[in-house]
Amino acid sequence: MTQGFVSSQPSTDEAQTPQETPSGIMPTMRPGKRQAFVGVDIGGTKIEGVLIDESGDVLETRRHDSNQGSSAVAEQIVAMIDQLHAVGLGLGMMLAGIGIGIPGKIDVETGVVSNAVNLGISGMNLRARIAQSFRGVPICIENDVNAAALGAWTVLALNGPGDASPVAFLNFGTGLACGIISDGQVYHGATGVAGEIGHIPTEVHQYQCKCGQRGCLETVASGSGVDRIWPTASGYALPALMRAAELGEASAREALSTVIHGMSMAIIIIALSIDPGKIVIGGGLAKTGQPLIHAIEEDLRQRAESSSFIDSLDLTRRLLLAPMDQPIGAIGAAAVAVARWKILFNSQEKD
Repeated sequence: MTQGFVSSQPSTDEAQTPQETPSGIMPTMRPGKRQAFVGVDIGGTKIEGVLIDESGDVLETRRHDSNQGSSAVAEQIVAMIDQLHAVGLGLGMMLAGIGIGIPGKIDVETGVVSNAVNLGISGMNLRARIAQSFRGVPICIENDVNAAALGAWTVLALNGPGDASPVAFLNFGTGLACGIISDGQVYHGATGVAGEIGHIPTEVHQYQCKCGQRGCLETVASGSGVDRIWPTASGYALPALMRAAELGEASAREALSTVIHGMSMAIIIIALSIDPGKIVIGGGLAKTGQPLIHAIEEDLRQRAESSSFIDSLDLTRRLLLAPMDQPIGAIGAAAVAVARWKILFNSQEKD
């Protein structure tokens, strides 16, 4: 059980009346009922869910392989929420909020998801679709990397007293993107695409990207990129690639150099764009662990040797490995739901 990383509920003793809000229905509070929040994180290969209570304790987790296509994804999310909701009901809890992290461009006000290419979704109103099954429950939709960034920021307690520096979460998963946390909140940018660095077309091999461009960083510095460069029959390709490179295989060394260069480039772009105090390395490729961090650090040191400017950034000191033993994406999605729930109740109290 993970304890206490989400703030407890706002102080109120009175039941509230449901009202329409930008994120769905204003929640109700029933005296004597514990509040339950469900967080769901869906990516190109897996879906994870957590059930937390109002004090932030993780009570239950679930994980399955993810589906493809708008209808299949929505149905799978509903099924995941149903499973976790049933656990909450068994504990005498009331479902007070749902948070969902999903790839693609997200309109956090309307819940519309677009261009989630790794899930085969061109566009759908995910919040409206989920609300059909959970009427009266506030639902928040967030980009999956942003949710993971908030989860990592909270679990790792990255901003101590007096530290307001941004935190970046680099997600080397099926794709590549960066979540940005500033003042304890997700930074979305003007249109919701802040941190989508995987589609910066700077990679010299000019591989075709699913987004339609060529040479995107994601084509090498991601799980799908590694699979393209070094395909394996089963399991994660990156550990196999690193083992082959260690054994001296020339083609493996060249392929690994391409991947690590792409990852280092992503780190430099983030460092020069938002200057974060910490850069958390996460996503499926991060399961490779410290060997991956060491390879990235060595590449960054080589760059620093030839550039006093890069050396002055002290990038290796900023790197952290995301906790691999916790579903930080789902935890972050649940945290988004709790934060929204608190805002709604605070606004009711002011009224």
